[in-house]
Amino acid sequence: MDQPPIDNETEFIAHPQLLMDKDGEKLVTIVKATWELVDPSAGLELASEERMRPLWFADVPWGKPEIASIAYPADVCLRKPGTDVIVVGTAHAPDAAPTPSFDVLVRVGALSKALKIFGLRVWEKGGSGLSEARPLTQLDLKYDLAWGGLDDTDPERVVEESRNPVGMGCVRDGNQLTHQAAPQIEDPAFPIKHFKTAPPPAGVGAIGRNYEPRRQYAGTYDEAWQELRAPLLPADFDDRFNSCASPGLCSPVPLRGGESVQLLNLLPGGGVTSFNLPRAALEIDFEVDGREPLTVRPMLDTVLIDVLAVSPDKPLAVEMVWRAHTLAPRRMKDSRVIVREAAPGV
Repeated sequence: MDQPPIDNETEFIAHPQLLMDKDGEKLVTIVKATWELVDPSAGLELASEERMRPLWFADVPWGKPEIASIAYPADVCLRKPGTDVIVVGTAHAPDAAPTPSFDVLVRVGALSKALKIFGLRVWEKGGSGLSEARPLTQLDLKYDLAWGGLDDTDPERVVEESRNPVGMGCVRDGNQLTHQAAPQIEDPAFPIKHFKTAPPPAGVGAIGRNYEPRRQYAGTYDEAWQELRAPLLPADFDDRFNSCASPGLCSPVPLRGGESVQLLNLLPGGGVTSFNLPRAALEIDFEVDGREPLTVRPMLDTVLIDVLAVSPDKPLAVEMVWRAHTLAPRRMKDSRVIVREAAPGV
């Protein structure tokens, strides 16, 4: 892909790319930095060059793409409203002791999300209730294990939990659930009593593009769009489509860095893990022949906390992403992008 020259004066990853908007093509520059929690008593430290994570150019699923929920969401988009907070990982029972259920909590600044984790349990006859949970020590935090699902056994009367179509429990006839595995991840404010409870799907990871509320913001791709607008984005496209955080973990006011983070039972052995987000700020200059130079101070729009398979060789990691854009130049070689750090709060 043809790209403009880029002068990256930071230790972060910076990537310029052309993306389509409602009113034409834009040159977007995406910047991503990685910090690691090597020594919890010392706080996060910037990852070395070889451990700085690259951009995700497509959603990375937990398993088979056609059925699985997202583990790592794509970093590439034009704009995001506010800041997404996404957690990728596994819940761990306190002291690694087998237990039928335990709590998980994610708190970042003013944002907070609680989960209740259960061991294997099954639906009672007709989906009328749930069995006692078996003890467990850990569970991957993926939406496949939360309330949701799709029942297309009758193509004329499809039933879907649009907020989590990859989940479990959503069926037309409760008899289909008898002795089948039940959701293991719940919102503690909405406990599942029977198959008609229909609680909000529970999770702290990224929600899919075909999940509500995201999909309602995708815009209209009909025959009129094909004839009159393609390849421009639809006129009714909403930037909220690009926001993939679980409800409750998207801050409408962008995070600035420095916010406190508390994670409950998300590392081996359980317990509370605390640290502060790094305070980092950027400036991105767009220089295009024949135009006035443009300097943008982008907002922090994504914080991804990765606690999956944490070990001495793979410490807890925090990815932070910023982006800015300008009208695309006619020729990439006629433009230049400069990325540099700025003083936080300036």
